[in-house]
Amino acid sequence: MEVKSPQQAIFDTVFLTSMNLGYRTFDYLPPEGTEYPFVYVGEQFDQDFPTKSVIYGLVNQTIHIYQTRKKRRELTDMMNALKREFRRIKRADNYNIAVRSVNAQILIDSTAEEPLWHGIIEVEFRFN
Repeated sequence: MEVKSPQQAIFDTVFLTSMNLGYRTFDYLPPEGTEYPFVYVGEQFDQDFPTKSVIYGLVNQTIHIYQTRKKRRELTDMMNALKREFRRIKRADNYNIAVRSVNAQILIDSTAEEPLWHGIIEVEFRFN
């Protein structure tokens, strides 16, 4: 069996971290009508630095959180809980990982019938 890539290992670990916090978590933007709040583990960008014997690099993982307009506090609590747990991650499958940086923002999303809060967390992981 082929070894999982570090990028997939990090994605799976981030996804599982959100689920373990009790959040409805998706690897796609769920259809309209999905109950709020929910987490969508989305875009991922990576940069590998191979050596003769190992691979190390960086993975930037984007996590989206959606919540109704009247529940901003719940959104910020979810974001803080996720950020705290991401910083605690030290392993993803066979890889050592560490958080290098965490950036977050909250936007108003008016694409649905009811205005929403859209929280975005960008985490840069270093792996080896």
